[in-house]
Amino acid sequence: MINTKKKILFLFSVLLVLSMIVGCSAEKSKNTSVDMAISDSDSHESSEKEESSFKNESSSPLEPEKVITTIDIRFETTEFDRSNDELNKVIEKHQAYVEYSNISYSSRNFQNGEFTIRVPKSSINNFKSDLKTIGNKVWESTNKQDVTKQYTDTESRMKVVEVKEERILALMEKADKVEDIIALENQLNEVIYEKERLKSSLMDLDDKVDFTTINLYIQEVEKLTSSTSPETSFGRKVLDAIDESLYFFKNTLEKLVILLIYLLPFIIILGIIGFLIHKGMVKYKKSKK
Repeated sequence: MINTKKKILFLFSVLLVLSMIVGCSAEKSKNTSVDMAISDSDSHESSEKEESSFKNESSSPLEPEKVITTIDIRFETTEFDRSNDELNKVIEKHQAYVEYSNISYSSRNFQNGEFTIRVPKSSINNFKSDLKTIGNKVWESTNKQDVTKQYTDTESRMKVVEVKEERILALMEKADKVEDIIALENQLNEVIYEKERLKSSLMDLDDKVDFTTINLYIQEVEKLTSSTSPETSFGRKVLDAIDESLYFFKNTLEKLVILLIYLLPFIIILGIIGFLIHKGMVKYKKSKK
């Protein structure tokens, strides 16, 4: 009987120890799983933060908020009137407007045009692309002026002036003395003048930012400048060289003919003088004999 009780007690002790070992293992596994989950969550959040930071950085504009853009472009054309008509079509198409224009004539009766054109900022790329119809572009320059700080400073000064205006109006409502009212009115006039000046400055900056200024020059020429580039094929370069050579020969020949026409009266007069001198010398030699 006693042996049986000892055996039961021994088995119970063994089961108790085994249950404690299993419980500890399960708790450890659970804790490990929780730690891994937390680690994965932190890692995921960190990854999301990095990705979000990268997206924000990549989507940030490269160009400042307020930029005044001025573009200078020079074109050549052999038909100025046609180029001028094409330019007007492009201006009308993109809802731009001409701020200044001047057309003059050179010594050979070729026309030259200078235009200052204001183009909406949203249409500038398409506008420039359509300009290829007016002639051969030989030069282009772009200048950008960042006026973001100037604009922000002007806005801040504007808010200060508006607050000052409100305070003066509030004081005028409470003022009883005539001299106080007159003094406040003088201050109010100065504030209103400053407010209008700042408002005009902001409107001027907005106009310059919203509309790109293009200074366009069109020069009428007898022959367009060769558009050969490093990417031009060898065959195209040969044909351009032949064309340039023939043009040079033809142009030189024309200039020589025109020069001879200019010199023809002098040649005739010198010929007559030479003939008379020769005839006089012949007579002089005969008379000596």
